Amino acid sequence: MEITRRGFLKGGFVLGGLLAFDSVFIETLRVTVEETVIKIAGLPREFEGFKICQITDIHHGMALDIGYVERCVRMANELESDLVVLTGDYVESNKAYFPEIIKTLARLDSRHGLFAVIGNHDHYAGAEAASRALEAEGIPLLNNGHVVIESGGAGICLAGVKDFMEDLPDATAALKGAPPDVPVILLSHHPDYSEALPPGTRIDLVIAGHTHGGQVRVPFSNYAPVVPSRYGQKYTGGLVRLASGAQVYVSRGLGAAILPVRFNCTPELTLLRLVR
Repeated sequence: MEITRRGFLKGGFVLGGLLAFDSVFIETLRVTVEETVIKIAGLPREFEGFKICQITDIHHGMALDIGYVERCVRMANELESDLVVLTGDYVESNKAYFPEIIKTLARLDSRHGLFAVIGNHDHYAGAEAASRALEAEGIPLLNNGHVVIESGGAGICLAGVKDFMEDLPDATAALKGAPPDVPVILLSHHPDYSEALPPGTRIDLVIAGHTHGGQVRVPFSNYAPVVPSRYGQKYTGGLVRLASGAQVYVSRGLGAAILPVRFNCTPELTLLRLVR
């Protein structure tokens, strides 16, 4: 059958329309649970199989309904995690959305609680408003600070730093007073801070977000034309091993920034399983 120019153009418009519909109305809501095994040298036996759920980059606002976040919270609770970490960008740009989104996230369940850091969009909206919303729901904010997570007499250190773009992250300050010779997990909204970690400081795993996987990826590949990182494709998403021995996990996140579009890059609910 001969294909006319008009027919070809018509087919192209139809296909383009379908792809646009998918990227805005379907793929942005099709959440994938990404489970990754993280091997940590010296991990106490009591933490073998320890499960960490990460939620990041929701960008709640007019373009994202709270019902979607509630569904993500239910999905996360089904994972029965030992720990939940929130790594920033809770809202897109309006501080009025902080109370609603943080109250919803406070329904997350885990054996050892929830801990948070804030991201650059939280600063754009108002870092103090973000801090107040977290405090109101009893969610500890690790602003260049740490806690020790204990299990069966053993422990791991969970630290968090301020945002790399809009504040002054300081891993040295975050780890001040931390017990020596225990595994260290660092929460940093921006993965690029991993490249600025103080030499000689023990950090086994950095958990980050920010890049959204690029939001739009070339079909049949993980290549994203636009990645908000000075290191490009390195921090598009997934597990990265640094020369220092530290590992960095970058989540694609649950929301979208600037435009509510995702293509070949589904939203991610992250489950990290620690092993020795």
